[in-house]
Amino acid sequence: MNLRFLSTVIAISRHRSLNAAAQSLGLSHSAVSLQVKSLEDELQFKILDRSKRPPTLTGEGMALVEHAHRIEDAASDIRALADGDRLVGRVIIGAVPSVIKDLMAPVLANLHDKQPDLDIEVASGLSQILIDQVLDGSIHAALVTDPGYAVPNLSIEHICEEPYRLIVASGVADTDPIRLLQSQPFIWFDRRSRLTRDVEAMLKQAGVTVRSTMEVNSFEGVAALVRHNLGVSILPKQALSADPQGIQTIPLGKKGACRFVVVASRENSPRKNLVHLLATELRALFK
Repeated sequence: MNLRFLSTVIAISRHRSLNAAAQSLGLSHSAVSLQVKSLEDELQFKILDRSKRPPTLTGEGMALVEHAHRIEDAASDIRALADGDRLVGRVIIGAVPSVIKDLMAPVLANLHDKQPDLDIEVASGLSQILIDQVLDGSIHAALVTDPGYAVPNLSIEHICEEPYRLIVASGVADTDPIRLLQSQPFIWFDRRSRLTRDVEAMLKQAGVTVRSTMEVNSFEGVAALVRHNLGVSILPKQALSADPQGIQTIPLGKKGACRFVVVASRENSPRKNLVHLLATELRALFK
């Protein structure tokens, strides 16, 4: 089976017409049609429904696209072993939502300029979910919170530290963190996250019991509730990000209380060059 022909089918699914796919590949319309017909003859099913204008992928054609993506990804990983500094093909990079704006976005822009043959996709989610996807090969690398323990077959590259601090609405006169935590409603970030497990451990160690009232799955949502004086919370100081307006921060006074942002990848990944470049570009943001 010709890998170039499979790439042509992927291009058709992406551009939704033979003409647009042909232009993207630098081929003629007739060349694209011949490649699809050759695949149909080999596979013995219709890839395109030619009764429609423009022709569209059949159900079998759409299923072929899914398999073609996996084959193309595997071929790109194999080529990456020998391509040196030149990065090519489709890669998927994960990131927790809190690092996308100030860390991941500028780095992806730099990678796009330096490695134009790299087709980058981004997946977002909680750290543990992204780490699981790295380990099962669904994504190539992820910018996540350090899990805090050794994970078999997982490689970690440290990027930065983000200290935890108490956030309260501007204008709140009391600055004693213990009194505020005991007297004010507490707004949790996603209870499934490593961050929240850290906060729970910190509160337990300090002997503080909070009055839980709300749970939000984004830093922005937590900050918005705090800004309207609906409670207090504990969040990390996001690297390179300005503090939200209407918020004041209070140090917790616990040395070493922070989350560690890392690049996670599989050991012996065929995309080691990509992982190294990603980590290098991220660290360069702090220089």
